[in-house]
Amino acid sequence: MASSSSTSIRNYTFQVFLSFRGEDTRYTFTDRLFENLDRMGINTLRDDQLERGEEIRSELLKTIEESRISIVVFSKTYAHSKWCLDELVKIMQCREELDQIVLPVFYHVDPSDVRKQTGSFREAFSIHVGNVAEKKMRRWRDSLTEASNLSCFHVNDGYESKHIEEIINDISKRLNPKLLHIDDNMVGLDFSLEKLISLLSTHSNNILVVGIYGIGGIGKTTIAKIVYNKIQSEYVGASFLQDVRERYKKGHQLQLQQQLLGDIVGKDIL
Repeated sequence: MASSSSTSIRNYTFQVFLSFRGEDTRYTFTDRLFENLDRMGINTLRDDQLERGEEIRSELLKTIEESRISIVVFSKTYAHSKWCLDELVKIMQCREELDQIVLPVFYHVDPSDVRKQTGSFREAFSIHVGNVAEKKMRRWRDSLTEASNLSCFHVNDGYESKHIEEIINDISKRLNPKLLHIDDNMVGLDFSLEKLISLLSTHSNNILVVGIYGIGGIGKTTIAKIVYNKIQSEYVGASFLQDVRERYKKGHQLQLQQQLLGDIVGKDIL
């Protein structure tokens, strides 16, 4: 790895791709979400802005690849649409191969129904049986399960405007991350970086702690900074606390706490 992230040098046509079931949310939640993204100057494409057909078109596949973030709005009849499911397979492929950020939104649906294909999602798949090849249906199921395990937003109760504001704030942070400065000298760090990133690539919601051990001057902090720059956009909040031991010994515990909280919530804590 020669830089902090492959996504930092990739050019994107769209900042956000919005995948949704039109019959459920086109004129309600998704429309208001798109309007707010546009108002914030976030270049967004809705999947209904492209010509549709029985099969997903190459133009749409290319558009998904050229997007930095995909928002997938799971609603009650999302899985009834073969088009939506094909989109999701492509989106999850781009997450795996192109480091695309995928943000699921569960709109009045239970994430477990998406994950296990129960409820309305089971009903949808019962319709597809016999009309769609089993191999393709397996890809759909795997993509639904994988997407439902990601960090997500739940829209069930309360004002939708509040949920939309939360989503917009999260996207803004991801599109404009505060990257740490990295020294140019990275000779011999590639193997350590790959190993550390593999340890963190569990796609799990569990708490994970990874330690970097070694004598001074071998690049431990540099490795930590590179990994931080690479993965911070995958989280709602992130903080890099440096020289904690020295600062703690000097009695700067309060400043450390303020920095941690400030970085996570995105504003100074006094």
